[in-house]
Amino acid sequence: MIVPIRIIGIAGAVCWIILIAFSASAIYSMKDIQFNLGQPQISIVENSELLFSFPLSLTNTGFYNLRHFNLCTGVMSRDGSEVARGFTLIPFIAQGQTINATHDMKLNSTALLGSNQDLLFNDSELLVNETASMNAAEVVPIQASSYLSVPWGAPLYDLMFRTPEVSVYNATHLLTNVKFSFENHALFGFTGSLRIRIYSDAGVTIGGGKTIIEASPRSPYSGNIEIYASSRAVARVHFEVLLTTQFFKYGPLEIVYGS
Repeated sequence: MIVPIRIIGIAGAVCWIILIAFSASAIYSMKDIQFNLGQPQISIVENSELLFSFPLSLTNTGFYNLRHFNLCTGVMSRDGSEVARGFTLIPFIAQGQTINATHDMKLNSTALLGSNQDLLFNDSELLVNETASMNAAEVVPIQASSYLSVPWGAPLYDLMFRTPEVSVYNATHLLTNVKFSFENHALFGFTGSLRIRIYSDAGVTIGGGKTIIEASPRSPYSGNIEIYASSRAVARVHFEVLLTTQFFKYGPLEIVYGS
């Protein structure tokens, strides 16, 4: 009985060696997997969400087939809330095969810009957490995580309001013309309304106006608002500015004029 037990022990050791060698070769072959996530195309989908579509290329030049390739990406805002998440599953990639796909990720711009209003005015980068998992040689589970940066262009870059131009409209009212400008550095265009109300020092509304904004992506924008205000002028007034679009709201911004 001693000889068979030794044979079983030797067979078990050989099986372990083969299993370890197989797993090691499967993991080693991962160095030959070519994975590329390109720059995204951005479009607008339901609920005014932004859809980031990343071109995805995966080439399996390793020794074995791959199964269940799963890519998960997420973007977190600075307050820790998740504002975007995307999943892509590729069931099978044969040895020597190249797969081209699209990885979609929806971004809630209202949540992002509501908690990070500096992104309205400053170009930046969004940090994306990327996790890829797969079964090498169809059975050995492997997972890796990394980070990538997605450029963010500020939609209201260099927003400026010029000094109001005031002229007499009639015996009871003044016409105030307020010019403004900004640069839309974002990859998406937006439409919205810009409202201005004029208040006296006592907090009394003495005039107001509204204009429609249609800003094209990656383009400068300039416009003006004409406001009819009571001619019972006061030496010092303040403007209250409110900008509303399908993606974000900004304001009220208070601007003081006069002495």
